[in-house]
Amino acid sequence: MKHAKAKAPGKLYIAGEYAVVTPGHPAVIIAVDRFISVSLSPSKEYFGKIFSSSISENTLIWKRQNQQIILEAPNKKADIILKTLELTEHFLKEHNILLPYYDIYIKSDLDSVDGIKYGLGSSGAVTVATIHALLKSVNLDSDNEKLFKLAAIVHVSLNKKGSLGDLAAAVYTGWLAYSSPDREWVKHQWNRMGLSSLIDEAWPKLKIESIKAPKSVELLVGWTGHPASTDSFVTSLEGDKDIISYDRFLKDSTTCVSHLIKGIQSDSNKEIKKAINNNRLLLLQMSRSNNFILETPKLTALNQIAKKHGAVAKSSGAGGGDCGIAFVDTRFQKEGIYKDWRANSIEPLSLNMYDKYN
Repeated sequence: MKHAKAKAPGKLYIAGEYAVVTPGHPAVIIAVDRFISVSLSPSKEYFGKIFSSSISENTLIWKRQNQQIILEAPNKKADIILKTLELTEHFLKEHNILLPYYDIYIKSDLDSVDGIKYGLGSSGAVTVATIHALLKSVNLDSDNEKLFKLAAIVHVSLNKKGSLGDLAAAVYTGWLAYSSPDREWVKHQWNRMGLSSLIDEAWPKLKIESIKAPKSVELLVGWTGHPASTDSFVTSLEGDKDIISYDRFLKDSTTCVSHLIKGIQSDSNKEIKKAINNNRLLLLQMSRSNNFILETPKLTALNQIAKKHGAVAKSSGAGGGDCGIAFVDTRFQKEGIYKDWRANSIEPLSLNMYDKYN
């Protein structure tokens, strides 16, 4: 094992939220230029250390026990990183690679200066960056599909409720048309085959396609100052949703996102804006039918301000907080929106699409 490092970007949902959690239904996601960086070094001790200010102010000590990786002092915030190490080591064992103990250094710029999450997919980014660093440390090549699938198995094993789209953005980067896999199928197959075999299988419903970034519009991002939890929103929806109206929502969302993808591919300003507005209205209708709040007052203000300046906007991700996005045509629209967002305590975020190939 050698010293290795890797980084993975955060993500923003452009359209298709909630529907994308149902396997096979599309969303548009982008990777953004905020990152989680992970570096690994072989340890000289009979244990490993984790250094991460977002997990703990103190150094965490980890050990192997009964084919699991555990902390000397339990910390719930470390569940994802521990499961990532455990399953990646399991994957490496299938390739006859055994690792010594090692120290892990994690640095994140996906949060605000005071540690509040922006909703950019930190759990997905840290999973991908950690796996990539571990594979690099033993010179094991892995393409995008294998890296995504190993990261997805980590999240499925932890019963995460999201679509795994943050993992796709962290691995593939750029603009993506994404449809989530059948997670129940993944669980079932994992119980009957090894990790390597499962990764080599074709996964039902999974689709990840890169899209060329549009040039006719500029994406703006506003932060409402209130973090939201995808797991809690999706869990709530699973229990309460009206099956008939939700089936209609899925169908309409697929149509809307398909129109957006065509608009992006043809770089049609008109079609992109129309699809974004339609998706916002569709999500609002779905949330009201299922009795939960998608747009907080600040997110509503974010949208109304954009509309006042001739732009279109919507919430991004789970809603209930986090970020909103807007698409503008001109610098004057951008300046006006930023000014009014700030006047309403909405922080414009300096985020750009990140593509590792450009």
